[in-house]
Amino acid sequence: MFFKQFPKTQYSIENDAILTNVTDYFRYVDIVERLANNLYAYKKVQIGHGERPDVLSQRLYGTPDYYWTFFICNDSLKEGLSIWPKSDPEIKNFIANQYKNISAFRFPLSEEDTNGSRYTPLGIPILNKKYLPYLKLCRPIAVRVWAEAKIVDYDPNKSLIWIDNSTIGWYSDDSTINANNGNGGEIDTQYSNSAKNKLFYTSASAQDFTVQFRENGNLSDKIEFQREVQLAAIRFKPNVGYDTFPLFSIDKYYSIRSTQYWKDGSLAPAYYYDSNNIEEEISEYEAGEEATNYKSIYDDMLEDNEALKEIKVVSPSYIESFAREYKKLLNE
Repeated sequence: MFFKQFPKTQYSIENDAILTNVTDYFRYVDIVERLANNLYAYKKVQIGHGERPDVLSQRLYGTPDYYWTFFICNDSLKEGLSIWPKSDPEIKNFIANQYKNISAFRFPLSEEDTNGSRYTPLGIPILNKKYLPYLKLCRPIAVRVWAEAKIVDYDPNKSLIWIDNSTIGWYSDDSTINANNGNGGEIDTQYSNSAKNKLFYTSASAQDFTVQFRENGNLSDKIEFQREVQLAAIRFKPNVGYDTFPLFSIDKYYSIRSTQYWKDGSLAPAYYYDSNNIEEEISEYEAGEEATNYKSIYDDMLEDNEALKEIKVVSPSYIESFAREYKKLLNE
């Protein structure tokens, strides 16, 4: 019904001078927000539990044909059906699927630059997406043996590293030990069990991790990556020599310290807020090393979904004239 409002136009689909009658989807007509607040022509309604646009149209106008007007009248719905509010079970399933096998680790800003500002240069190379396929978050299990998981993203604004927890395993740069990796034997079983315990630590204190760059399963000597790690650090401490920066084990990996983690990544912070004023958002810099004053991603998504349920609609007595005028303007 919505695209029936659009006029037809002549268009060469194959760019071969042969014109075909097609719907002109490039036309656009919007309403003026200040006029949309007219108390007589528009009103606010609450979308019912799991109520589809066509069902809401039927409830308001006695026909499903005016569902498209909801997307015209509300800026929050400009993205179409993909943003239409979900029912409670739907949004919970959506979040569960989006964060399936995803965990988050927080590495708070703990160093200072030459101006005394806090920062974490250690995470910067993760921002280069071309490195992501090769980066593992690791913790030592034994000499030359690490627990590991694939890094899937890094959020510098919250100092969060995201991992795929279905990839948790172990690795050794000692080929003799690593020969047991994945064979199901005693050593493999021992290190596999230790890997999960090491990554999801139970101690309340901060824990040291490394980010390792792997290529073809082996620790990489890739010079390009090593130099980017060094340069990232030097941006913050320019007085430290290129070849002698002390925070890194430059040759293959670099170290970071975690103070918090969330096995279920949806429970990680969406944002932090002031402990004295829940309405005032604060930065990761201000949150402290073990922040509890934050809104989780899960709660934030539920709240956003709930907010979408109140929308502006055309009053029933105006709907026919609204649709008629819209089609007229669209075809001018």
